[in-house]
Amino acid sequence: MARIVLIDDEARLLQTLARFLEQQGHQVVRGSSFHAVEAQLRPGLFEVLITDIVMPDFDGMKVLQEVVGERQCQEPVILITGEPNLQTASEAVRRGAFDYISKPVTKDKLLEAVSRGLRHVQLLRERDQARQMEMQVLKNLAALGESASVLSHEIRTPITSLRHALRAVGDKLGVEDRVLIEEFVGNLNRIERMLGQTLSFAKPLQLQLQQMDAGELVRRAVQEVGHLPAFAGMSVDQEIESGLSLRVDPQLLGEVLTNLLRNAGEACSGKGHVTIVFRREASGPVLEVGDDGPGVPANLREEIFKPFRSSKDYGTGIGLAFCRKVVESHGGNIGLVQRPGDGACFRVALPPAAAAGPAAPSGESR
Repeated sequence: MARIVLIDDEARLLQTLARFLEQQGHQVVRGSSFHAVEAQLRPGLFEVLITDIVMPDFDGMKVLQEVVGERQCQEPVILITGEPNLQTASEAVRRGAFDYISKPVTKDKLLEAVSRGLRHVQLLRERDQARQMEMQVLKNLAALGESASVLSHEIRTPITSLRHALRAVGDKLGVEDRVLIEEFVGNLNRIERMLGQTLSFAKPLQLQLQQMDAGELVRRAVQEVGHLPAFAGMSVDQEIESGLSLRVDPQLLGEVLTNLLRNAGEACSGKGHVTIVFRREASGPVLEVGDDGPGVPANLREEIFKPFRSSKDYGTGIGLAFCRKVVESHGGNIGLVQRPGDGACFRVALPPAAAAGPAAPSGESR
């Protein structure tokens, strides 16, 4: 089942513990000292290390320091101690121990500690696998980004031609048929928007920093989403700190705000309420976009910022990943925050450097 390394200078105890583990189907590598098994103690070569603390020359604390501190193994290390006390336990945990077992070591205590360690290893391996998959996706997107401009032109040109042709046909048809044509044109617009999001995400970002009034940034984004069907029945409240000026890339940060507003409208099915807050905090400027929709399920709150992960049947999973990329390029972070009532609230925290000097009030404050 698992590869477990066991170190103890007491031959009888070493044999007994190894037998307990082998009866459970584990592969046990045993040694009376660290040097006897050190070749096996490398990241990924074992699942759990169990070692006695009191040993001559190279004791359990030194083993812990070598394996966790020097070799950077994330696999759990379980210590065996004959004199358990709070000081020993806290010191072991501080140095990176996963757990400790007090003597006399019973079969139940041993297997329980190993079981917890194996669950921990499984979570670590799943996390690393997910990270590798995400890194591979990002590498592929980076390669795509190198030719993003060419791809955008090559794909958008026929889409534009087709859209004009459909509108020309629609002008010659009756009202009912023209509605169908408009639906086709709407689908083309959606394809073009999805294409733009994907290529924008893939393309390396080069920030064009400018001084921008926060109220003006919000005004433009609200105006842009105002004509969308998903935002038609939405009401918007703005709480923009007067005179808040930013040093950001207006185009990219504007796309972040537009994305968040569009998501809010879609979450509320076009009929709901959105609150936009932009204020200066000690840590830097903060933007919050909240809605009164159904909110984001707890199990998706981390996933939604990863590329190609979407909670919507028709989503690409690029929008929020692109938002994160833009915000982190500015030196900030984006996440979901809890607030009273229903709905979702996205919080964008920018670094102090994003707060420019005083600017003239925009007139957009509420």
